Amino acid sequence: MTLTAIIPAAGTGSRMGAAKQYMELAGKPLLDWTLSAISDSDWVDGIILVVPSGDAEKIREKYLDSPFFKKVRSVVAGGATRADSVHNGVAAAVTDYVLIHDAARPFVSRELLAKTVAAARLHGAATAATLVRDTVKVREGEMLGGLADRDSLLLIQTPQVFKRADLLAAYEIVGARRRDLTDETTLVQAAGYGVAWVEGEATNMKVTTPDDLRLAELIASYMTGL
Repeated sequence: MTLTAIIPAAGTGSRMGAAKQYMELAGKPLLDWTLSAISDSDWVDGIILVVPSGDAEKIREKYLDSPFFKKVRSVVAGGATRADSVHNGVAAAVTDYVLIHDAARPFVSRELLAKTVAAARLHGAATAATLVRDTVKVREGEMLGGLADRDSLLLIQTPQVFKRADLLAAYEIVGARRRDLTDETTLVQAAGYGVAWVEGEATNMKVTTPDDLRLAELIASYMTGL
């Protein structure tokens, strides 16, 4: 099998006040951490970066032909939504499978990447996900509602791995509705495909808020010994 990793990094960082993919962790841009982790996987043949259209040229200059990121094959411009950006990346790939991974998840492990790929090879599509360990209740305005069954719930992460042909077919089936969907597992399920899951990792966090960034900085400093 052949596999391309698609890294959507076209967000504007509205909750952070700046584009989080360029923020530094232990002296290195968050995006560099993510690319290093993905490049370390033997399953990944190449990487396509999806970035804001205004940043595409400077990102190409930094990453294409870089001796530090040899698996980066292409840099493409993102779209109006995350779904559009991922679609642009998938359309640029030519491999049997594609692996979607958030640029803002810098600490994904080789083991989790391998587990997710293995599950996708077996089932056609797979995602990393974590079990819910806290008590979960429905919100009813300012008051608590009923208790949700946490044993039936999962918190979805990336990586997510799909047969490229199935993902492209899902885009055609779902059409413009894809822009309202928050990830590609929801897209392919809406198109009638099944998705397997493997247990993710607490350290495979998504850096979304300033608090996340502070925690990620601690993890990065620990990993580098700084």
